[in-house]
Amino acid sequence: MSQPTISLCMIVKNEESHLPRCLGSIRGAVDEIIVVDTGSHDNTVKIADSFGAKILSLPWSGDFSFCRNAGLAAARGTWILILDADEELDENGQEELRLCSTHLEYDGFFLQIHNHAGESRQSATATINPILRMFRNRPEHRFRGKIHEQIAYAITERNPQAALHLSSVKIHHYGYAHDIVVKRDKIQRNLQLLAQELRDRPNDPFHHYNIAVEYMRMNDFKQALEHLRTSIALTVPEISYAHLLHKYEARCLLQLGEHQEAAQVCDRAISLFPDYTDLYHVKGAIHLAAGAKSQALAAFLQAVEQGPAPALYHTEPGMGTFLSAYALGRLFEESGDDANAVHWYTEAVKQNSNRLQPLMRIFRIFKTLGMEQDIPRLLSERFRLSSPETLVNIVNALLEDSCFQAASALLSQLDEEEYECFRSSAMRKCELWSGKTPAAAAAMAASGKGPIAESSATGPSARIDERELAIKSAYFNHRADQALELIGLWRQNKQADADSTAYEAYRKSRTLIALADAQLGRHKSASPHYSLIRLARQSLPLARSL
Repeated sequence: MSQPTISLCMIVKNEESHLPRCLGSIRGAVDEIIVVDTGSHDNTVKIADSFGAKILSLPWSGDFSFCRNAGLAAARGTWILILDADEELDENGQEELRLCSTHLEYDGFFLQIHNHAGESRQSATATINPILRMFRNRPEHRFRGKIHEQIAYAITERNPQAALHLSSVKIHHYGYAHDIVVKRDKIQRNLQLLAQELRDRPNDPFHHYNIAVEYMRMNDFKQALEHLRTSIALTVPEISYAHLLHKYEARCLLQLGEHQEAAQVCDRAISLFPDYTDLYHVKGAIHLAAGAKSQALAAFLQAVEQGPAPALYHTEPGMGTFLSAYALGRLFEESGDDANAVHWYTEAVKQNSNRLQPLMRIFRIFKTLGMEQDIPRLLSERFRLSSPETLVNIVNALLEDSCFQAASALLSQLDEEEYECFRSSAMRKCELWSGKTPAAAAAMAASGKGPIAESSATGPSARIDERELAIKSAYFNHRADQALELIGLWRQNKQADADSTAYEAYRKSRTLIALADAQLGRHKSASPHYSLIRLARQSLPLARSL
């Protein structure tokens, strides 16, 4: 018996920036490439041809299914694989894809679509969605719907007992990053096509669901809610996207300020999908927005107990892991339970080491407790500083929150020659903070005229950093008048090359932090003033970066 084959089928238009990445990712994983081009005027067709694709040229008719099915009709493989140009197969998926193709007892396979917030693999994953993307090549298996076209209906209509398997093959999708959505105006296009579909089939729950999603993207939560509720009324809990209908209904109600009703929706949904972690996290967010912190705490704890949602659900990374842990850390911190706050922030970092917010909250707690000197030991005991890049990121986070003593200690571990410039710049900041730099140099740095400002990194954030350090240095060296004068200079300064709104927000945030740190340094920890200032300092938002 011959080995089963796979045909990749795509529809494209002006995809020269994405197509090489997509086709390169499936080289060796498929036996045939069918590309339906709907009118490209860039190098898309030439690129597809260079990968050996069979190219079909069709004018765009406003019907995605029509174009998809034209490609399917030309395919000769045992299996059809569907990808878009702004997607790529994960390198670990090729072998499993081939393994899946040998299982002819199945009619199709769900692949795990990782929707990225940015345009690279390293960007944050916004959602993970299991979608039927590989299925048997049969004449009756044809897509339906002008937009958000579906194949599952055709498969199950032919065979109600069709065996559809959930695989772990990853597809990375970059097409709905915010700037791409804006550039292509996808939302308006989608709304127009969905409106046409609803005119033809007003009681189709899937179309109501999809149009609700588009309204949510536009922040029109009232319209979205109407379509979600229509879809819920028309469908059954067994449908593949039912769990999303309920989660999105709760989110729309949250955005509309209907907290009690939103929580009730979550409870009803949890009774239907008790293992869907996202519902517990959303319920926690609803209670938090309503000010019911004890109930929020209980919901986030339930989310953590559940852990990541099973692969059959459309989920968002962090639900039940780092996002839920971070929410618990914030709640415990706000209640004054520093030990539990540090525990949950630590869990959040362990579960996603790319997120610095929980680490910065830990630094802030230690600093306001007068335990900054313990930060290096905490880092060595609970975290793995596995690379110089990680160490640089942590030092930057420490500098951002004025933990100069801890930053200085960690800088001694950074002995790679390529980081000499960074280490020297960071050490200058630590020295300025400690008062080792003369007051005149501090004043010049604050006004942007001295040798420190000239020799430091370029950009507005670097200059702001040194002005803030000068203010703190003046306070801690008992030069309150000079500190106030420097704050006045700082607040009056305007940068022509920086966005005024972002710059002003950053400057105000850093000014408040500088004042709080300076005041903490002037009071003994036993003083009642110290406790009040500490709480104020701890409640300040982390400074925004420019």
